[in-house]
Amino acid sequence: MKRILLLLFFVSQLAFTDASKLVKENCASCHEDEGLNLISLSSMTYLTQSELMYVLQKGKMKQQASHLSIQEKEAISEYLAQNEVLGTMTGSSNYKCPHVIEKRDLKQSSSWPSWGYDNFNTRNQLHSNINADNVKSLKLRWSFGISSQDVRAQPIVIGEVILLSDSDSLHALNRENGCTYWKFTSKARLRNAPVLNKIDGESIFLVDSDFEVYKLNLLSGELIWASKIPVDYESNIPSASPVQSGKYLIVPISTFETVLAIDPRHECCKTSGGIAAVDTDSGEIIWTHRIEEKSTSLGKTLITRMEKFAPAGSAVWNAPGIDEEDKRIFFGTGQSLQSPASNFSDAIISMNLESGEKMWATQTLKGDAYNMGCEIPGIKRLVCPKENGPDFDFGASVIQSKNQEGEKILLAGQKSGWVFRLDIDTGEISWKSKVGNGGTLGGVHFGMTTDNKNLYVPVSDRKVNRDYDNDAKPGLYALDFEDGDILWEYRLDDICKSRKALHGEGKCSTGFSAAISMTNNVIFAGALDGRFSAHASEDGSKLWEFDTLKDFITVNGMPAVGGSIDSAGPVIVDDWVFVNSGYSQHGQMAGNAILAFSLD
Repeated sequence: MKRILLLLFFVSQLAFTDASKLVKENCASCHEDEGLNLISLSSMTYLTQSELMYVLQKGKMKQQASHLSIQEKEAISEYLAQNEVLGTMTGSSNYKCPHVIEKRDLKQSSSWPSWGYDNFNTRNQLHSNINADNVKSLKLRWSFGISSQDVRAQPIVIGEVILLSDSDSLHALNRENGCTYWKFTSKARLRNAPVLNKIDGESIFLVDSDFEVYKLNLLSGELIWASKIPVDYESNIPSASPVQSGKYLIVPISTFETVLAIDPRHECCKTSGGIAAVDTDSGEIIWTHRIEEKSTSLGKTLITRMEKFAPAGSAVWNAPGIDEEDKRIFFGTGQSLQSPASNFSDAIISMNLESGEKMWATQTLKGDAYNMGCEIPGIKRLVCPKENGPDFDFGASVIQSKNQEGEKILLAGQKSGWVFRLDIDTGEISWKSKVGNGGTLGGVHFGMTTDNKNLYVPVSDRKVNRDYDNDAKPGLYALDFEDGDILWEYRLDDICKSRKALHGEGKCSTGFSAAISMTNNVIFAGALDGRFSAHASEDGSKLWEFDTLKDFITVNGMPAVGGSIDSAGPVIVDDWVFVNSGYSQHGQMAGNAILAFSLD
């Protein structure tokens, strides 16, 4: 028996060594290169083996892993998953609610029913008790740990129920104490926020990474229907959150082909951003719209002899807005992936809600063709488009509001650091204002907010990969609606020299990259360095702050730490504020905590 155990030990050690070699040979060169700002290998230990297999077989690393066998992919994913240091990542909440959700639980005075709060993406809670006088009394009430290294999907709150995504699960929790009502498991990973069905107020819509759309009973979590959106390529992905208007569920379509282009064997590029409309009653596809025309061959490259294709790109990274009165959708697009750059990249686009046809498109930056291959010195000349960036696309959702004359306007912030006001009927730019220096990870990255008097803008200005003409200006800015003048600015101080990730090897960065939110006269903002703060809308002064870079005891028993706050913005309801902490995708500080604060 002892010989058998000894043999098994040596076999397991040999397998462990082989897996370590596979990781070193296939993953380390990119993911341990700090200059590329990718998720580190140590930060990947939050991911489960099934999630890692998805990435290698169907996700961003499909092209890079195409030469590996299934057994080798399984060995890599198992090796990385076994290196977990935060304890088991497969546990689920034992803190069950003593009662089921009832209809009266959904009828509270305040909700946050979609990513942008409303279909205009204002991110402004109109029904809250929090203000500049009492915000200092906010206290952490409970925390929830998820089983991934990135808390990317923003929660929504309907009355007493908070809905949050955790890898391939959607949890319905009680907002007061975090107890679990129910959990729904999706077929693929969840990257975005669900949205409330405003027709009945008792169902929600959810979209997973494979474009499977789910309609769920909000009271019980039971599936009502599931529907698959057809897309052109596996590299298409629903990165941003859906929105709903009447019978139309609007689903944005993005692409991660920018990562696949790192491989010189990849025929870059063929995918396009787009929008799909799904019938909220039946799940049938009403229409789909591809931003770009079908890509055509540009010929073969001299060295690799691989074909290049264009146009491609113009991904929709942001949650679209909807004007129900005018039957109009509006959103921003990403950069082109191949030269020559398209006229629809780095653009604000307005579409007809009922037909899916473009009404107008306003491009703010021409010639922006870029993919991740532009950052890899050894292959840059083989795969990088001639224009080589600067990758100044629109990641933040476009806001609709009104000017002093009561006329509808659109407000858009770009990764270039420029903010634009556009005419709603023609797309003509009324004014533009430079608030940040810009960069591949911001300028304006994920989302602004407004009180419909002024526009409040978070700026990242994280310096990565490239040289910039001016000094970075990370902070918060207030712009006048009428002329775009900067009314005030709050510069974020740099505290990163004394901070390091609590899990993995992600780096501390300075800047506001995540979407911001507001209520009454208070703006809430999460920083890349892990700080969560409240600011006066009058002058930007800091009123309250909580450092999320710490360990948390969670209601679901999952070990959790905070990290960089990015992508998802704060969610405000009544006396409560919820925020995600932890985001390692761009070499930042990993974390897996969702935090719930309320007034005393």
